[in-house]
Amino acid sequence: MYAAPALQKLLEELERLPGIGAKSAQRIAYWMMNTDRATVLRLAEAITEVKDTVHFCTRCFNYAEDELCEICQSEQRDPSLLC
Repeated sequence: MYAAPALQKLLEELERLPGIGAKSAQRIAYWMMNTDRATVLRLAEAITEVKDTVHFCTRCFNYAEDELCEICQSEQRDPSLLC
């Protein structure tokens, strides 16, 4: 199937995601093309934000935006217990 170069690039990148095959990539890409620009930009912003701000907690290796996750930061948490 022929696709415009920009669409083909999007399809190839979507197929690299775990669990996304060619048909799923097409569905997602076509949805992106048919939805409003603001929705696609929110999705792109959310992906960029999570990549820039989320990492592993230095104590328990849960996902966190700070050095420690919310669980490890909690004053109610008993530090003698493992998560």
